[in-house]
Amino acid sequence: MAKAIKADINVKTTGQNALYADDGIDAVEEEFVSFEMKLNVNDLTPQIRAQLLGQRVDSDGVVYSNIADDPPYYAIGFRARKRGRTYIYLWYYRVKFSVPPESFETKGESINYKTPEITGTGMKRQDDNWKADYTAHETDPVAAAWFDEVREPGTIVTA
Repeated sequence: MAKAIKADINVKTTGQNALYADDGIDAVEEEFVSFEMKLNVNDLTPQIRAQLLGQRVDSDGVVYSNIADDPPYYAIGFRARKRGRTYIYLWYYRVKFSVPPESFETKGESINYKTPEITGTGMKRQDDNWKADYTAHETDPVAAAWFDEVREPGTIVTA
């Protein structure tokens, strides 16, 4: 899509709901609802933006926005550096992006970079998965193949 500058992920839950029994809290439950993903990237070409938003592009490269545009769902993957020369590798499985705000500014005395941000709403899939993450050095075999295809659950080993 583009080179990442920053990613903000805000998970929305039902909040903690307590079950009271025998004059005290017996159990606390919280359920996943959705998440908001805000991506700040170095550039969002018109063609990529059109693809993310379900817009049309003609043979001259002109992008047409229509009130009937229906953005498709995407799996979004990236990595972020951690301590010790390791990275966290992430896949967010089902994200639908919204039309980003636009801001334009005339040239001034110095260079003022305007980098695009796009926001999407993420949700669980039918199998209830919404994210996969893995922390490793970039030479780790799983990490080295992380972006070859969207990581899907295989044999699950729990600790």
